[in-house]
Amino acid sequence: MLLVLALPASPLGCTAEDAPAMPAATLAPAPVPRAHLRGLKGNVQLKRATADEWSTASDGVPLFENDKVRTEAGAGADLVFTANGSTVHLGGDSLIGIAETRPRPGRSRTDLTVLRGRIDTELPKPAEHSISVTTPGATIQAGREIVFQ
Repeated sequence: MLLVLALPASPLGCTAEDAPAMPAATLAPAPVPRAHLRGLKGNVQLKRATADEWSTASDGVPLFENDKVRTEAGAGADLVFTANGSTVHLGGDSLIGIAETRPRPGRSRTDLTVLRGRIDTELPKPAEHSISVTTPGATIQAGREIVFQ
């Protein structure tokens, strides 16, 4: 049995005017670095929020929300925050996380989670900047230099 299908001799598809309007692509904005690592000394490692493994950190690497940084005994690093120039000195045998920040308008804030170890913090303008340090047992907020052990 032979089946014949007859199609009209018209172009397939539709013209640009007939095509349905495509929704505009909604791209999420690229994440903005919260801080950069500087002055690494000894073994400093980084775990991205989106990664499963720790990797060796390098000087100048950007840090984003929920990234973690750890140092071995005798190691250290500085975290310089991009929003306000705050510097956090991370001592040896430490583990910290870059926390999500919800700053108040007109006031910049640095948020860290210290899981282990020691940090020293310098705020360039304490009247305008603050830091919030959360540990498994407490939260500390300050607008001046603090030393947390």
